[in-house]
Amino acid sequence: MRQHSQAAAAGARSERAIRVPKAAELIAETIRRRVVQGDLSVGDALPSEAELMTEFHVSRASLREAFRILEAESLIEVKRGAHGGARITLPDDLTAARSVGVLLQIRGATLKEMFDARLIIEPPLINLLASVRTEEHLAELRAHIDYESEHLGDWTTFAEAATRFHQLVVSMAGNTTLALIVSMLDELYLRHLTRFVSRNRPDHQMNLNLSTLGIHRQLVDTIAARDGPSAETTWRYHMQQSRMVILGELGEDTPLAVY
Repeated sequence: MRQHSQAAAAGARSERAIRVPKAAELIAETIRRRVVQGDLSVGDALPSEAELMTEFHVSRASLREAFRILEAESLIEVKRGAHGGARITLPDDLTAARSVGVLLQIRGATLKEMFDARLIIEPPLINLLASVRTEEHLAELRAHIDYESEHLGDWTTFAEAATRFHQLVVSMAGNTTLALIVSMLDELYLRHLTRFVSRNRPDHQMNLNLSTLGIHRQLVDTIAARDGPSAETTWRYHMQQSRMVILGELGEDTPLAVY
């Protein structure tokens, strides 16, 4: 009996190991590779269905299944009709954030865990930015701070701008992988920040906005001075204070909300 069970398990593993991809999956992989390699760019139209069917030697059903795979990945947009067809698109951070957010929700992730993750990722990147920053970076950051200053009393706009500031400084540090992770987390975080702002007293919110603006200015000054340790300390303190205030209002066990 044991030998039979072992043989059955080995057979099941073998079946999984030799699974042959469907034609639609192979077509989708080929088009995906062309996008990654730069042979196809955003806005480019794919050849007609007839041309693609000839190129890949497949039926219309297999080709349209490949299109559905690529549409689900936000890599193409298909328009129907006489002037329709498939064009290359790219998934944006919001699309990625929603997908990741759904997984985090299903697995029971909390707002506290998001803050903890960002505290691990962001401060060291700010330290790095201080050593690699350019004058163009400083000009962009200062222009962004001017924008924040102009919208201090517009709670929603300021919250969005403050979140964007996080994304700017992290992306400027030059680590594409971590910048994408932070961008996705910030898209999710903004939903909770907007909820926090809507529940806050106007005078309290103005004080928080003024404090945030001051910290952003201080951070840019330390980055301009190439003082990485001070920049990291400043940013860690700011994030810890934000974490304390927002979790104090919304609760540490608040589940991440995607919609």
